[in-house]
Amino acid sequence: MASTLNGKIHAPGTCPGSKADARGGTGWRMDCDPEMHVKMCKKIAQLTKVIYALNTRQDEAEASMEALREAHQEELRDAVAETEARLLQDQGHAGQEALLQRIQALESALELQKRLTQEALAQSATCRLETKERELRVEAEHAERVLSLSKEMLELKADYEKKLRHLSGHEAPRWGRLSQEVPDPKAEPGCGPEMREVLLEVERLRAENQQLSKDYARKAEELQATYERENEAIRQAMQQSVSEALWQWQEKETDLRKNFQVQESALQAQVRKLEGDLEHRGRKISDLKKYAQKLKDRIQDLDVQLKEARQENSELKSTAKKLGEKLAVAKDRLMLQECHVAQKTDDMKTEQVSESEALGKENDLEARSLHPQQDQNFANECPCTKGGTYAQTKKEVDIETEYMKQQYEEDLRKIKHQTEEEKKHLKDQLVKRLEDLVKNHTVEIKSVRSSVEAERKRLQKEVETQLEEVKKKSENEIKQLEEEKAALSVKLQNSLLEVLRLEEFIQQNKVCPPRGDDRPPEVDCQHCSILDTQDPCLKSNEPSQTLPRGEEHQDKLAAEEGTSSDEEERIEVPLKEGGDPQLPLGSLLEEKAPEIQRLREEWQSQKARLQAQISQMQQALEQCTSDHREDLRELRQLSEQERGQLQRQLHEMVQQNQATKAQLEASHQRALRMLEKAKNQELKATEERLKKESSHSLQIQHQAHRLELQALEKARQELQGELERVQAQQGLLLESLRQELSEQRAACFEHQKDLEALQAELRALGSLRQRQAITPSPGDSEDHASTAEEAGSPGQTGSPKGAAAQEPREGCGLREENSELKEEVRRLQAEVEQHQQEALQLRDQRKRLEEDQQAQRAREVELLRQEHRKEMQAMVADFSSAQARLQARLAALETEPKDSGEKPGKGASRPEDVQLIGRLRTRLKEREEVIRQLTNLGKSRLARTSRPCLHTLRPLFEALVRPPCASCFG
Repeated sequence: MASTLNGKIHAPGTCPGSKADARGGTGWRMDCDPEMHVKMCKKIAQLTKVIYALNTRQDEAEASMEALREAHQEELRDAVAETEARLLQDQGHAGQEALLQRIQALESALELQKRLTQEALAQSATCRLETKERELRVEAEHAERVLSLSKEMLELKADYEKKLRHLSGHEAPRWGRLSQEVPDPKAEPGCGPEMREVLLEVERLRAENQQLSKDYARKAEELQATYERENEAIRQAMQQSVSEALWQWQEKETDLRKNFQVQESALQAQVRKLEGDLEHRGRKISDLKKYAQKLKDRIQDLDVQLKEARQENSELKSTAKKLGEKLAVAKDRLMLQECHVAQKTDDMKTEQVSESEALGKENDLEARSLHPQQDQNFANECPCTKGGTYAQTKKEVDIETEYMKQQYEEDLRKIKHQTEEEKKHLKDQLVKRLEDLVKNHTVEIKSVRSSVEAERKRLQKEVETQLEEVKKKSENEIKQLEEEKAALSVKLQNSLLEVLRLEEFIQQNKVCPPRGDDRPPEVDCQHCSILDTQDPCLKSNEPSQTLPRGEEHQDKLAAEEGTSSDEEERIEVPLKEGGDPQLPLGSLLEEKAPEIQRLREEWQSQKARLQAQISQMQQALEQCTSDHREDLRELRQLSEQERGQLQRQLHEMVQQNQATKAQLEASHQRALRMLEKAKNQELKATEERLKKESSHSLQIQHQAHRLELQALEKARQELQGELERVQAQQGLLLESLRQELSEQRAACFEHQKDLEALQAELRALGSLRQRQAITPSPGDSEDHASTAEEAGSPGQTGSPKGAAAQEPREGCGLREENSELKEEVRRLQAEVEQHQQEALQLRDQRKRLEEDQQAQRAREVELLRQEHRKEMQAMVADFSSAQARLQARLAALETEPKDSGEKPGKGASRPEDVQLIGRLRTRLKEREEVIRQLTNLGKSRLARTSRPCLHTLRPLFEALVRPPCASCFG
């Protein structure tokens, strides 16, 4: 395009000129035109680049928005899936872990119980073995003593018998010789003393034997008495130990019952407290659900706003396309203008060439007559006039291009401003959505945790209820067994009574009546008694459904009852007929003898069955009683084992308490000694530590105070910026709403004007109708029109008959226009009502938004106030505790110098301690003043502060509350 234009511009320049000045003027014009064209082309290229860059940026922003939205949705899906999986895992794990823990606890308790029972059994077995061993030892010792004594007696007897045999064998021939010879005692006096000695020895041996037998009997009696005394002492000791153990066990049982009652009451109170907590948490959960519903509604509103923003973005795209089209039109316009300017320049050049040729000819003609100088002046004046016209055209073109540039730049500025505002708006929306998502995620996590905790508590309660149900079932089973035992005992008694009654009945049946007249009533009585005995048998067989062939037995009894009733009827029939009673009675007795025998046999078999049932019941009762006795024996053994274990535990506890008391006394004495030694060292080290730490802590506090002031200032600036941003956003919203309202009002005014115009037209139509009503009837007009048509007059001259014919047509047209105008009025009224409703909806939305913002601000302010109060209370509590510790330590330091002032060599450090205490008191007062100032400042700025400000205030309070001399006081 530029080459063609250059060709068009340079083509006229080849024409030959007559003079150098003319050639110079044409060359300057040719040089100026291409420069301007190049500049215009550059500007157009720059504008196209800018438009392309804006379009690309807008596409990139849309792509980034789509990517962010997809990533956000994916994150939401992942978070929901993770939370669901965690919930399921936590529920499963929590249930399994709770059940496993409960099972483990039960197993451990069972093992402990088994171990305790085994230990108790082992201890009882060891005690029995010890008692048996003691008895065996005592019996063995007694037997050994008896054996030793019996051995001694036997030995003594054997010695005595040996001696007697020896003496008898030694003295027998001597006595024989004496008896044969019969010597004279006087003749042989030497034999008498020997015999006396032997006799004395025999008597002495007899006396020793008697004494030994008496000693043996006495020793046996003594041993028996000692054995009995030992047995009695052991028995009394055992009885006393058993009675003491029983008494201790009873006391322990009463204490345990009291403790269990106290624990039960505490657990009930705790259950009530937990129920209250559950109700409170349920209310909190309902509030959170409501808040979540509000957040969902807010998210829906934000989605609607996002859709509106997308629509606005599409509208902006359409505007950008329109601007591009306008730019293309402007380009075409510029090209046309350039072509037009080029054509004008070509025409001007051709005119200038022709003029220059004519002037050249004139100059040639005048040159002959005039001076050459005049020719030169004339030649100089002509190019000046031509140059003025060219300058004017150039200025006009420059002005138009500048105007176009200014318009284009203004359009670009507007587009840039709109895109920047849209970007800011979208960024704010993204930030808000992300914050809402974070809040929703935290709320969901909290709800999941609360649900997991509730599920755990529910599982614990279910396990406890199951255990209670198991306990109740076991108690109910025990009660049922006792009731069954009682019922069986009652059945046994009833069966015994029935057996007795049957035996009495059989004995009565065996006895025959003396008279025949009395037989029928006896038979009736017997049948009645049989029926009476059979009914309780049936009643006794009905509850015992476990016995075999109960139904067959009842059928037999029913058949017997039927036969007996038939027999009674047969007996009663002849009696009623009035015949001889003795003959039928005898015949009846003869006929019924085998039946009576059969009945007796059946009664005996039934008696045997009843006895078998009674024996079975007795066996079952004996088994139940044996089981109960075994259970009672086991319980007694367990109680004895537990008593022994408790006794051992008490003994061990007493020993441990004594050992711990001794250890505590020894450690207390050692600590006192160490404290006495360490006091002197601490008093010397405290002065230096306090001096160093006081200076260091003051520096740290000043630095912390400065940092906290800077942080407070930053937080205040951030809050002010946030407030200004929020106010600016609200102002923009209000301005947009005001613009919309102004537009709607203008539209309403326009509609009102249209309505007024329509009303005026309606009035005009009404006046026309009135005029038509004044004119003649339409029938006359039709007659006039037909006569006019027959006459063939066209009516263009303005006759009254033609006018009368045209009036009805005009009336129909006016009616149609009137109906159309009415419809248009209705439509406009509907539009006005719709616009009013939209305006009311916008007002309601604006009010709701303002109320939501105010409520949210109030909630945030309330939360900030609560947090601020809590933190202030915690800080004041920390400060008060630290102040109390410092005051206590100061009092201790004041009392220590007083106590140590009596000792020699320690009075020199007392003034320094007093100075140190004074410095500490002044520092405490300074801190109290600083805290008062900070609390007043926090109360005054509570409405303007936010969470970061509170978090920045906390380190300052901690630095102020932190005791500076805690380490030096040990």
